[in-house]
Amino acid sequence: MPDSEPAAPSALPAPPASASPWLSTLREPVRADAQLLAASPAPLPLPAIEAGVKGKGPWKKGLPRILDTLEALGRARREGAGWRG
Repeated sequence: MPDSEPAAPSALPAPPASASPWLSTLREPVRADAQLLAASPAPLPLPAIEAGVKGKGPWKKGLPRILDTLEALGRARREGAGWRG
C-alpha cells in the first residue's frame, strides 16, 4: 500500500500588508467590555454593561456576541442573569 502523504506546499502565502480596518474597531469594545467585567465585584446584566462602556458606532448590537467571545476565551462567564470577568 503506497504512502499517501499530502504534498507539502512549496511556499506559505504572505501575510496581508495591514490588518483589516474592522479589527481596530472591534478591539476597542472587546477590550472595554473585558476591563469593565474584570473591575466589577458583582455580575453585570447586559444593560449595565451597555451603560458602562462608551463607544462610537452600533457596537451595542454586537454586545451579546462580544460577551460570547470573551466567554469562549475564558475572559468572562455567565452568572445568573449577568456577566462576570
